[in-house]
Amino acid sequence: MYFGRLRDIAAKELKTGVSDVVIAIPGWYTDVQRRALLNAATVAGLNPLRLITDHTAVAFGYGITKADLPDAENPRHVVFVDIGHSSMSVAVVAFSKGQLTVKSTAYDMHLGGRDIDYALVRYFSEEFKTKYKIDVLSNPKGTFRLYAAAEKLKKILSANAEAPLSVESIMNDIDASSRLKRDQYEQLIVDVLDRIPAPLQRALEESGLNIEQVDAIELIGGSTRIPAVRAKIQTVFPTKSLSTTLNQDEACARGATFACATLSPVFRVRDFAIHDIATFPIKVRWERSVVDEEEDTELVVFPRGNGIPSTKVLTFYRKAPFDIEAAYADPRSLPGSINPWVGRLTVKDVGPSPTGDYTTVRVKARLNLHGVLSFEAVYTEEVEEKEEMQVDGESSEPPKKKKVVKKNPIAYVAGYGGFDSSVIDKYREKELAMYANDKLVQDTEVRFPHSSCLLTDSQIRHRNERMRSRNTFTTCGQSWRIVMRPLCSRKKRMHCSQNYQRTKIGFTRRRARMPQNLPTFPASRRPKSLETPLRRGGVKLKNGQRRRLNYGRRSISISRKQRRQRSGSPISTRMINNRSSKRLRQSRNG
Repeated sequence: MYFGRLRDIAAKELKTGVSDVVIAIPGWYTDVQRRALLNAATVAGLNPLRLITDHTAVAFGYGITKADLPDAENPRHVVFVDIGHSSMSVAVVAFSKGQLTVKSTAYDMHLGGRDIDYALVRYFSEEFKTKYKIDVLSNPKGTFRLYAAAEKLKKILSANAEAPLSVESIMNDIDASSRLKRDQYEQLIVDVLDRIPAPLQRALEESGLNIEQVDAIELIGGSTRIPAVRAKIQTVFPTKSLSTTLNQDEACARGATFACATLSPVFRVRDFAIHDIATFPIKVRWERSVVDEEEDTELVVFPRGNGIPSTKVLTFYRKAPFDIEAAYADPRSLPGSINPWVGRLTVKDVGPSPTGDYTTVRVKARLNLHGVLSFEAVYTEEVEEKEEMQVDGESSEPPKKKKVVKKNPIAYVAGYGGFDSSVIDKYREKELAMYANDKLVQDTEVRFPHSSCLLTDSQIRHRNERMRSRNTFTTCGQSWRIVMRPLCSRKKRMHCSQNYQRTKIGFTRRRARMPQNLPTFPASRRPKSLETPLRRGGVKLKNGQRRRLNYGRRSISISRKQRRQRSGSPISTRMINNRSSKRLRQSRNG
């Protein structure tokens, strides 16, 4: 649903359909989270060309527009510091002509502007307990209002030495107000500020650079506008000036846009290569062989900082089928309670070689452009010797033999954390059906703005079916009804008019307003003549007898003979319930 909304917004702005996309993600996303994003984009009808990390997207947008980059022997090192609403990321990137290389990354997944907001909320909630005798944190609505006021106060204190806080009707009809100075504000968030230098120092250490080798420090993210945050970053780079040449809110989206343009055949963009790295190490483990008890049972295939994309071939010596399992080597570094399991491979149809020895089985593992692990092939190698062709008369020496390696594929089954293609197709069909229903409701809102907020799509469709067959107007109290053609079109939604009233059964009732002189009434609004027989259980009208039909405050006397003489399509009178018919029968008998 979220991707569908983004797709519609982009299509509306571009005035064309959107299918191919590049999605920017946090660098600490694991394999299962990346697969979930790819599946969600496919369900939404999008074709994800690449999952690019946010710091890589920012670096790509920064470097592709630079025309003065040095050669690869002496690259320009830039540190990107991103502190947003809920997280902090640091990346050290080396730029040279036509390429960028991510040297190291570091994260604090729970450090951002919301932590500063929470510190302010706790401070003011304690103040309001003594000042107004209220507990704001016990009231969800009051807590939300205090969070909004604290965020506004945080922005004002970024440019002023003192700022007021005012919350109208925070709870129990109490208007709360207070003031805060910047010195007090920085003392409240000192615990948050002390956590900033650690990711910066860790990124510098992993890159192998010192402070003097860093050429620039670029700040992005809304929280880097806070003076106290900038001062804390400056303590790590005392001899460098902090730069804000990038758009702090749109730098990531801009870089992802450039990355999408480079992958598209429509746009012409200068060649600029991206060398990204893996955030978490991935290892492969297997069961120990029966013969070799000293054999290792696991191997780190893609260590931390391994390039993306990357392909590696693993060699196993086996006489029987075996299983391989991939997992993250350091589960403690994963975000939250993510399962470290990545995938499983089952190799079938493996037996001893023709000589009775172990069969050499090779498994190709790939960390693709999205940062997702996959087992792409399992095969055995067979070496064949072929003689090279010779031209007649060149030499009398025997022809040389050339070794040719022949790959024989082996059947295997691989399983990962994502959905199967059949499940994705099923969810995609459901998403398309829900999207069609939402579009129908949206079109109804545009054409009928007064009616869409009251009924769901199924209720509107049900009402339309009833309106086509049974549009009724009440006459003669609650018993008599005259079935007529609807006086208002379906477009107006009969319950929207002021002359109509909505009822539970979906009918629209109003009092008919007609003159006593029926023949002079306009033909477009005149009821048709009574020719349809009465419903079973009603009172038959004999020739010559007159019935008085009440139309609101007026009445019309019509006999059956007069009805037959009138022209026009028929109108039917029907008795609705047995009580009214019984009452009329008693009044007729006197």
